[in-house]
Amino acid sequence: MVFKIVSYLGWTIVLSVSLYFICNYALHYFSYTPKELGDFWPNFSPYLLIHITAGIIALLLGPFQFIRAIRIKYPRTHRLLGKIYLLSVLAGGVASLYLSIDKMIIVEKTMTFGTGFVGLAFAWLLTSGMAWWAVRNKNFVQHREWMIRSYVVTTAFVSFRLLSQILVDDFHKDPYSTAGMMSWACWALPLLITEAFLQGSKIRNPR
Repeated sequence: MVFKIVSYLGWTIVLSVSLYFICNYALHYFSYTPKELGDFWPNFSPYLLIHITAGIIALLLGPFQFIRAIRIKYPRTHRLLGKIYLLSVLAGGVASLYLSIDKMIIVEKTMTFGTGFVGLAFAWLLTSGMAWWAVRNKNFVQHREWMIRSYVVTTAFVSFRLLSQILVDDFHKDPYSTAGMMSWACWALPLLITEAFLQGSKIRNPR
């Protein structure tokens, strides 16, 4: 009972932070004006909106994949949500990869920032692809673990935006160097911590 309460409380916090991020950092792009889209206008705007739309869908659907009651009682709903989540990651990841390479690296020549987001896009596609491969082979333990990794990467851009804002506004760090650092740290560090937890549970309970 305590575990369920903690679990639901944790997912409520995740969804609340996600909604805060979406409302304050994402929705304004859908006005589709040069002012809101900035240097993404006009050539990169469609790819940015694909990435944002797909990311929002994955961000909001992800937690429901881990709710045991849905998975056990409503397996069809679980599978449908899983398919929508994976398709959203595919669309968002490909759009992100294009933006990272073409806009950030080739056009703007921001190597640290651009390669960080290339790594993020690749990690997003890879972890989600492994989750799909595992469930196709009915390896549900591996499927769950790769879905955990996938959702950790899904939340990376939320971490990037919110932590970058704190570092720049509250600690007066340089925006450009902060963006370059966070483009790597927002996904690499959470993935490392997640991996330690996943593998640590196997060390503690080897069977």
